[in-house]
Amino acid sequence: MCQILHQTQVITYGDPNFYSKVGFSVISEKNVPAPLKLSYPEGWLGQSLINDRIDPIAGKSHCVEALNKPNLW
Repeated sequence: MCQILHQTQVITYGDPNFYSKVGFSVISEKNVPAPLKLSYPEGWLGQSLINDRIDPIAGKSHCVEALNKPNLW
């Protein structure tokens, strides 16, 4: 649904059953704040592009305008 690229990691919001097949795992909003309120927190997923951990991201995240709608989250 939404992907955030942060130089060394990718964050997405979607079905963990699907995204886990390509290396994503559930992450905490404490480490990476979501741009909108998550109705399905288990769908907040991340993948490092360089190692096995998701580093915390400081500041606010955002999503592309087309997906920046609370009813999608």
